[in-house]
Amino acid sequence: MRIGEIIESTSVLFVSESLELRQSPALGSLLRVRISDDGDLYGVVCYGETRSLDPGRRAVRRSTSEVYDDQVYRENPQLEHILRTEFTCLAVGVLEAGGILQGLPAQPPPLHFSVHTCSPEETARFTEDLYYFRLLLSASLPVPAEQLLANHVRRVYGERGGDDNWLRRAAQEVGHLLKQDYDRLMAVLYGIDQGSSPRAGGVSTK
Repeated sequence: MRIGEIIESTSVLFVSESLELRQSPALGSLLRVRISDDGDLYGVVCYGETRSLDPGRRAVRRSTSEVYDDQVYRENPQLEHILRTEFTCLAVGVLEAGGILQGLPAQPPPLHFSVHTCSPEETARFTEDLYYFRLLLSASLPVPAEQLLANHVRRVYGERGGDDNWLRRAAQEVGHLLKQDYDRLMAVLYGIDQGSSPRAGGVSTK
């Protein structure tokens, strides 16, 4: 499903404007951009925001004691035209010639290209190899990398239909990558465990 359009693009990150206001994909979601007839670029959502179209102007309070929350938007339809929702993705790999290559792309995705959600099958295919976890943990991002990775693992676990074997592999990969940093390791594992299945008995790096 098409959910956005790229408005900023670099070799590491790309920023997209949502097609609908306040409809940003969840932190950690895997998305894709069709960059050629037989090629896709994949990214993980690492930040989202809703702000004024004019960078120099902040939003102001519009609620009253009787009108608040969703009612504000119904009473002020012009907000749809003066606000926009954006989300940022970290590029994590590409699909070329039928094969997936995890890592930063050779070129940034083109401006104004569409951003799509991934189907459960596409998500399962891309996440079979976990090398891209290194990118998520090492990138300089607006949110803590540990929280991003934990959110991503939980979302992929759900997209893979509660695949406990994959969840254990993911936890083991995190344990390997952060074996020298106990605090970061526990932050990721704790975050993952909040959404893991009781069948998995929690997550373990063993």
